[in-house]
Amino acid sequence: MKYLLLDTNIYIDMIVSRSSSHTADSYELLKMLLDHDKVKIILPAIIEAEIKRHIASEIKNVGKLVQKARMSIDNIYWINHVEELAKYNEKIKPFNQTLGNMVDEFRKNEEQYISDADQKITELMEYKNVIRIEENNDILLNVQKRKLYKLCPFHVEDKESWADALIIETLINIRDFININDEDQIYLVTRNHKDFSKGNSITEKDLIHPHIEDQLMKNELIQHFYYRLLYTKTLIEDFAEESKEANIYQSLMEEAEEERIAMIDDLRQELREMEREASGLTSLSSEETYIDEISDSDQVQELISTYDSLLSSLNIEIENVIVEYYQFVDDMKAKSLADLIARIKTYNVQSPFLQVSYENNFTEEDVRESILAFVNDHLCSIETLESSFDSIDYIDYFELNELLSFTDLDYKTVTLSAVGHLDPRDADKDSIWIELHKNDDRISYGEIEVNYGYMNFDEDGGASDGSADSIDYHFKKVIKDLNIVVNENIKSINEMSSDLMKMRVILSI
Repeated sequence: MKYLLLDTNIYIDMIVSRSSSHTADSYELLKMLLDHDKVKIILPAIIEAEIKRHIASEIKNVGKLVQKARMSIDNIYWINHVEELAKYNEKIKPFNQTLGNMVDEFRKNEEQYISDADQKITELMEYKNVIRIEENNDILLNVQKRKLYKLCPFHVEDKESWADALIIETLINIRDFININDEDQIYLVTRNHKDFSKGNSITEKDLIHPHIEDQLMKNELIQHFYYRLLYTKTLIEDFAEESKEANIYQSLMEEAEEERIAMIDDLRQELREMEREASGLTSLSSEETYIDEISDSDQVQELISTYDSLLSSLNIEIENVIVEYYQFVDDMKAKSLADLIARIKTYNVQSPFLQVSYENNFTEEDVRESILAFVNDHLCSIETLESSFDSIDYIDYFELNELLSFTDLDYKTVTLSAVGHLDPRDADKDSIWIELHKNDDRISYGEIEVNYGYMNFDEDGGASDGSADSIDYHFKKVIKDLNIVVNENIKSINEMSSDLMKMRVILSI
């Protein structure tokens, strides 16, 4: 019998198309192989738990990626010449509509996608020839020992690898759960060479870590054991006879070509990463590395501190005037009607162009409502204040998204956003744009320029030419203009407070 012990990511890749090395047929092909009764799957319970824990977030991430692509389209604009703009709109419209439809479709069906994925995983976990192994007390104790003695996978610093440790302990103690015969073969297939392999180099990553090898030898399992990093290639080469008999060999061959291309791309990337590391350059592994560095920079921290202080001040000023307004209302209601009418008449005589509405037939309620209408229309609009107060929203960290938003006293929406996309690659650069908008009008912008650098080597392995990586910040003007915009609002709010105080004097309240 041949046994397959597949790592968590292998299963997830069958459901979510994150890797070109797994086609949409992978799931069904594996079931067909199991139907043939010459292959069985070893399934540690922790793998099933990990799959179900991650599958929903992986599917939700699909929606986030589509939404991100849609937002990227929204942030593109073109030269404002009639002919050029018409050409641009004609080309971009289909992309915009297609991505918009995809976003809508995903939102409508997200829960169904998650439910379907969970059902498929459950069906596979309960399929024939799948041996589910629940960890026992001995396994759990051995995992603790691995942690204590820093045995693989705990040899990696600052990484909690409890799930991987459970997989390893299940493997090396497999005789406690399955009767292993002399001719049986066990294949561990994982893409996680950093935790399971001897090393990260090209020659060492195909070899199982010595900590695991030693224990397999001790338990007399090494002669049954095979370590593999490529799932489809394993089925083609090590399960060729079984795959042909199950009528899936040709489909696997087609899938293997995609796996081979992906493997070559990964190798090239690893070589470039090694060269960059040797040159002291930042890893190109993901945009998060650069986002983290940008977030921690003095320049971005200054930006965050500035708008945090500005919007906190704006919030406080608006709140103070709102309190003043409602105190004015209470004090005005406590004022006698005769005094209010006398004050209104006096004011109207002195101010022929801007008057408080008053007629002799006004009731007491009419008089007080007339005063509030005058205050709201000309001095201090409580509706505007409360709308602005409720609209204030900002985050105290940096991300490629809207950083702050509020509605000013003219009902215009002010936003500050970080717009762009980082695609780390050698000898190239990207920009993140810090944009200040009022409604659709961009009133100021700055740039964070990310230069990824590069290093070329000659035939002897020496550095021939290169460029250092760097991040340059150019958004001082945005900070200056943001100060102006917010302080203009604070000035207007202070004027409201002043006008409200003048009205108190006029009415003697």
